[in-house]
Amino acid sequence: MTDCLTYFYLFPVAIIIASLAMSAGISGTNFWIPVYIIWLGFDTKTAFWLGLLTMIFGFGSGVIRNLRQKTVNRYIVKEYLKITVPAAIFGTLLVPFAPVGLLLLLFASFILGYGSYLIYHYWLYRRGKVPEELKTHDRICWKRAAVAGFLKGLIATGLGKLISPCIMEHKDIKSAAEAVGTTVPIIFVVDLIALLFRLTPDFISVLTEQKILIFDTMLWVAPGVVLGGQLGPAVARRFSPQGMRLYVGVLLIVVSMLIYLRAFALI
Repeated sequence: MTDCLTYFYLFPVAIIIASLAMSAGISGTNFWIPVYIIWLGFDTKTAFWLGLLTMIFGFGSGVIRNLRQKTVNRYIVKEYLKITVPAAIFGTLLVPFAPVGLLLLLFASFILGYGSYLIYHYWLYRRGKVPEELKTHDRICWKRAAVAGFLKGLIATGLGKLISPCIMEHKDIKSAAEAVGTTVPIIFVVDLIALLFRLTPDFISVLTEQKILIFDTMLWVAPGVVLGGQLGPAVARRFSPQGMRLYVGVLLIVVSMLIYLRAFALI
């Protein structure tokens, strides 16, 4: 039996990660998966599930904060959920058949590519090749939403990164904070669906064997991400869309390098 105080340091870590994720409108699983796998030693599929569970607490808190500050466009949330939810369910159904090394490689490759794209986009912006004002449209990006939901179900990430640019450019979105605030409830609902559909009988047995360690970990992580979920939306108000792309891009590249090291060790 472990001493629950052993993991007290996860409380400030949780606040920082949740604040970063919430301010950028992306899933905190990007940061939690390396923590759970590399730092705490959970197996890959348990780490993916814990990443989703953690985000339920953090993004649930973020949903409340964004509703209070009126930065949620309910119509856009409803439209994106129509496709992301069934796509996520399909992705989770494939998880039991995917080798853990492959899941980690897919995860690392996706966030490396996306982080690089964000930095490249910021470089173009600084050179004057990208207009400061975003082009607006009135579309719901159905194809992108389907891919995003599928990736969330399969590798626990990809949803916010793919749909947030479309939401940011929607004509009904008035600010970066509203774009983030609208993305957060979509991520919350799809996370919850992916979390539940991963609970096969075999996997429940795996979780049961680790229940004490999971409890001791979540004892500190859950309140930390709840607090971070309240701070993140306030951080989002201080960033321009371009500045947000830069800092998230750098963080994702660092995370991808850590996950690659773990993935190659399993192959």
